[in-house]
Amino acid sequence: MLFLGCGNGDRAGQRTGEEAALEITRVSGTGERASLAARYAAGFTVTHHEGYSELTILNPYQDYTDTLRYYLVPRDGNIKPNEKSGQVIEVPINSMIATSTTHLALVDMLETQSVIKGITQPDYVYDPEIRRRVASGAIASFSGGEFNREQALALNPDLVMVSGGQASQLDNFRVLLESGINVLVNTEWLEQTPLGKAEWVKVMGLLLGKENLARKKFQRVEERYLELKALADRADQHPLVMNNLPYKGAWFVPGGNSFTARFLKDAAAEYPWYENSSTGGLRVDFETVYAVGLRADIWINPGNARTKEDLLAADPRFSDFKSFKTGRIFNNNKRMSPSGGNDFWESGVVHPEIILADLIRIMHPELLPEHQLFYYQQVE
Repeated sequence: MLFLGCGNGDRAGQRTGEEAALEITRVSGTGERASLAARYAAGFTVTHHEGYSELTILNPYQDYTDTLRYYLVPRDGNIKPNEKSGQVIEVPINSMIATSTTHLALVDMLETQSVIKGITQPDYVYDPEIRRRVASGAIASFSGGEFNREQALALNPDLVMVSGGQASQLDNFRVLLESGINVLVNTEWLEQTPLGKAEWVKVMGLLLGKENLARKKFQRVEERYLELKALADRADQHPLVMNNLPYKGAWFVPGGNSFTARFLKDAAAEYPWYENSSTGGLRVDFETVYAVGLRADIWINPGNARTKEDLLAADPRFSDFKSFKTGRIFNNNKRMSPSGGNDFWESGVVHPEIILADLIRIMHPELLPEHQLFYYQQVE
């Protein structure tokens, strides 16, 4: 039996490439195999048994500690697991309903968009091909953007992929399970590191029968990301950065252990809340962030703003900020669909190396002088 352990972003300094991606364990009577290793993602592990694989989703809920197990069995195999503690999924899957645009990005990275048969909230999709297929009816659009069990039953997909949330969430899908439709909880969005999020492509690779392609694609992303991080480490200066816009009198900023903070750290930026241990957003009073804004060199992700006039319409005091006066304000809304889908939150999940390149170009333009911003654009 082969076991794949999970890791975290702090292991970024370890070896990379083919050697690091292969973990081989010899167990009497089972032979040996090369297997995928989760080196950054903390949300899943995989154990390869003889004839099938066991996928374990760790802590899939925000309000309840639990473990979900899925047994992935080849369609052309005759070995069935005896375990009764999880769902049995025949792989490769041929059809799937996605409930998040990040699921689309994972599929697209493995060049298997045809597997998507339905999607909720299509207005938030950026991918032009997916939007075209929704418009033509080839991909079912859930009315009102909400998951509809009757519509899902009519589509009868091999799999419905949902994002982890409240423990009671799975009750909404129980009728699908009873009808033989598998429901898999994807907790990619809970990962605290950019590479941890991207590594979920390996789970999609197992489901689609593209394990080797997933490993190779992720390896290229990992290697480029670490190259860029090493480049940023050589920067002489670390510009002070502020984030976001206030909402109803408070300013929500990323916590020090969030994936956004990891991006900033890897781009060699200074950030006021690195010492905070939160993995999500922090509610900070306006006055505190205003004081940071007076001296921050760069301002990123200011809501939906595209121009300085947009910012002044939100609050004229923003004109006091150092970044406003120097023009060093950048937003991650360069790639938007007509209906409002933002590719930063779609393909950006599986291409953190491009996001990091954008951030390094913004923070240290001398380090990547030839790089053209891809997800980011300057607020004019």
